[in-house]
Amino acid sequence: MQKRARKELKTIRKYISKDSIYYANKTVDEIIKRIQVLKYFPEMGRQIKIDEKNIRQIIYKSYRIFYQLDSNNIYILSIFHHSRDISNLKFKFSKF
Repeated sequence: MQKRARKELKTIRKYISKDSIYYANKTVDEIIKRIQVLKYFPEMGRQIKIDEKNIRQIIYKSYRIFYQLDSNNIYILSIFHHSRDISNLKFKFSKF
């Protein structure tokens, strides 16, 4: 998982934990489980075009998980709340 995505998960956990540590941990754990399903079904996400790249996204509740595939790898690019604007989103790559 890209460093950026890890940081975003920490931010999600921190934000939700203001109200509930239990739900913060549960939400992050469920996002990670959703990502792990990609190992078995890498093309399950909907294709979208961002920054002139073909990106895929899967959804967990209100969170969008952006990733990209090559022949051998899944790159988790970003994880964030659906209300955020993606028009200026730029991605770098690292292995899942």
